[in-house]
Order: sequence, then structure tokens, then C-alpha cells
Amino acid sequence: MSESFYQQGIAKADAQDYQGALQAFDQAIATQPDFTEAYYNRGLARFKLNDLTGAITDYTTAIRLDANNTRFYFARSLTYLNQGVLQAAIADAEQVIRLNANHAGAYNLLGNLWQRKAQIGKAIVHYKKAAELYLEQKDAANCRRCMAIAQQLKPKSPDQLAQSSAPIEIGEFINQASDKARRGDFAGAIEDLDWAIQIDPDDAEAYAARGQVLEKMGNPDYASENYQLAARLFFQQGNSAMQQSMLKAIQQIKLPERRYTATNAPTSRQPPAVSSGRISPQVQDQLRRLVSYDRKIITDLVAQLKLKHPGRSEDWYWEKAIYDLERDRR
Repeated sequence: MSESFYQQGIAKADAQDYQGALQAFDQAIATQPDFTEAYYNRGLARFKLNDLTGAITDYTTAIRLDANNTRFYFARSLTYLNQGVLQAAIADAEQVIRLNANHAGAYNLLGNLWQRKAQIGKAIVHYKKAAELYLEQKDAANCRRCMAIAQQLKPKSPDQLAQSSAPIEIGEFINQASDKARRGDFAGAIEDLDWAIQIDPDDAEAYAARGQVLEKMGNPDYASENYQLAARLFFQQGNSAMQQSMLKAIQQIKLPERRYTATNAPTSRQPPAVSSGRISPQVQDQLRRLVSYDRKIITDLVAQLKLKHPGRSEDWYWEKAIYDLERDRR
């Protein structure tokens, strides 16, 4: 009997007869007081009827009956958002992510919530993560929308950054990146350091930290580039000890290369091979700007293009990604 009432409620809700759906769910719950889905769907009906307090009550009951269902927390978070109870909405959205780390909607919602709380740095991080997940899920429209919001929120000048009611602490990103790297989350660490460098392109410590992470990831060329930038900035700051530390790190990276070259030297003189895998700095900068400097999105875009168009030059894949993104924005 309870199932019959429940299906009537679903049908009425699909027909946008929310009052009729409410009555049907009432009957389903009356005959089966532990009917979790009936509470959840009655909450949805109450939300549509603008009974936000009643909706939260039903979602809370559904959570008590099934504490591992992300839909219940997500729905309650949205309802708290509509009530203006932002901290409770944040707590529920974060619980969704604890239960499902790939929930793009929850990251998107957290971006919205942190934006409303004027925590712009946190909002951007969550919008960018949502964009990454939407891209993986082949939801191009939501990916582009989140990327666009993150780009719009990014401070355009030092004055805008200074005027922010919640200024972004670069040290927070560097410390967070270090913690992620220690846990083996190198991609997450790079994301945080990329953002730190966007905020302050002259932060020597951020380049040094990014060099260390890239070296651990097995990218010696990029690591060396970051160490070189850090060394130059430390020199400009008069920090000779850190400058020397960066130069030593560069030498340590080059040492295995020298050994390999000596061991594998050709017996006859040959002209050096020219690598075609190097991407021009102009192309790199253009694509990075288009995706709000999100390395994960770049990697996914290029990987997808390589599957579709094998055998092209590295520069071609990056230029094709730029063309596709700009075409979609027109």
C-alpha cells in the first residue's frame, strides 16, 4: 500500500502537482513510517511549495534513516542556501564530498556558497574543481560555466585584491600544497601553487615549492624552470642562501642527465636532434588563461585530442584546444 501511494506521489510531482504529491507522500509515510525515499521526495515537494522548514525536516529524517545518501545532504544544503543559512549549507555540501569526492555539483554549490560569504579564494578553488569534474563527466556546458565564473572572480589587479573583504592568503595555498604533496596528491598541490603564483607572480617560495612537486612527479624540465625563476626572485630579494639552494637543486636535476649523456654518447658525430614536443610559451600562456590556469583541465583536453587525432605535434594539440574553447565561447 505504501508503495502505491509513493508512486502516486512521484507521478503527481512529475506533473508539477506538488500539493497532490504532498498528500500522496503523507499517506505513504503514514503506512510505512521508515519510508526513506518518501521523506526525501516529500521534502522536494515542500521545497517546490516554498515550505523550506518542512523540506529541511523531511531531509533530516531521510538522513537519519540513511546517513550515506548524498542526495539527501545535497538537497538539504540547497534548502539551507535558500534560507540564507550559509554555514549549515556548507557543512552539508562538504559532507556530500566526503561521501563522494567526484560530486561536481557539490563543488559547484560550495563555490556559490563561499562566493556569497565573500571568501573569493575558496570560491575559485571549488569552481575550478567543479569544472575539472564536469569535464571528466563530459558535461561541457557546466564545465565552461564554472571556468567562466572562476575567471570572473579572479582579482584583476593588486588594488582589487587589496579591496577584497576577504583577502587571499598566499601562504595558505603554499601550506595546503605542501600538505597535499606529502599525502601524494601532487595534482592538487600543483593546482594550489598555480593559484598562489597567479595571485603573486613574484612569490619565490611558490615557484620553489612548485619545482619540488614537479620534480617528485618526474618532470625535471619544468621543475628546473621553476627553480630558475625562484633563484632569480630570491636574488632580487637579497636572499642569497635560498638562491644558492635553488641553483644547487637545478644542478642535482642536471647531474643524472650528464651521466646518461656520457654513457650513451654516439660513436660518430651527429647533429643534435631537435625535439618537436616543446610547446611555445605563447601557446602555453594562451591556453592557461582560457582555463583559468587549471593544469588538470589542460591535461584532460590535450589527452582527449590525442585520442581523437593521434600523431600530431604537441603544439598542434594545444592550439587545437585553444581553437575549440574559443569557438565554444562565441
